[in-house]
Amino acid sequence: MLLVTQEQFQAYLFLGEDGSYYSKYDGYLLQSVFQPIFNIQQAIIGYEALLRIFDHNMLPIRPDLFFKDTTRTIEQILNIERLSRVIHIRNFSLFSQRNIQLFLNILPESAVHFHTNKIPNLNTSLLESRIKELGLFPQCVTLELLEFHYQDKAKLLGAIEDIKSHGFNIAIDDFGSEASSEDRVSLLKPNILKIDRSLLLKYENGNTEPIQSAITLARNQKALIVIEGVETTKQYEDMKLLGIDYFQGFLLGKPLPLHQQNHQAA
Repeated sequence: MLLVTQEQFQAYLFLGEDGSYYSKYDGYLLQSVFQPIFNIQQAIIGYEALLRIFDHNMLPIRPDLFFKDTTRTIEQILNIERLSRVIHIRNFSLFSQRNIQLFLNILPESAVHFHTNKIPNLNTSLLESRIKELGLFPQCVTLELLEFHYQDKAKLLGAIEDIKSHGFNIAIDDFGSEASSEDRVSLLKPNILKIDRSLLLKYENGNTEPIQSAITLARNQKALIVIEGVETTKQYEDMKLLGIDYFQGFLLGKPLPLHQQNHQAA
């Protein structure tokens, strides 16, 4: 069964001893962690919500491998992806300041589902409805479209345009990896381009063209730029010199439950 209503989602949620929301589904435990994103003044402008998946033995499973595992059903993948957003949003509403962005990952399949499945008699999605009920606004949420391929470009474009029309920001995640390509950026015209760490490493090794091209592409689309995977001071300084807008990586802040984050927001 594909989970679609608040009541259905609620059956898989619980509050942990730390006061955070978790989810149990199909033998898996789902946990929220949040990694800060900084501006050039080193103030936090937002948090990316990241999923931690544990199996029945409490062994971690990499989410990217989980979602790309072709032995899993699309129902299982979508339900776990949606439940992750539910706990992310609830935990963000509990522990965050209200003047920063929540960055939420979204599969192309889920983006299309938001577009085609609205609450009856209302031109809104369950995600938008719940965000508002929790005291947040779509303008405070950036949906990061993951690098997964999706064959029907027209359907994906229609979904992204609809999501934007409801006030959400759109980011292309991991640009330079898999389907997060120039074609996708030109088609979807995101508000934010998140440059994959692989381009940073290429730049560090002397191959500067890929990241320069990404910056040019973003500027042509009037998109802000996040560089991912900043782990050393030199990488951070190099990216500042390139005029990058926002920075994310272990050097600046590690993924942690949001109540453990003690950084100062912008």
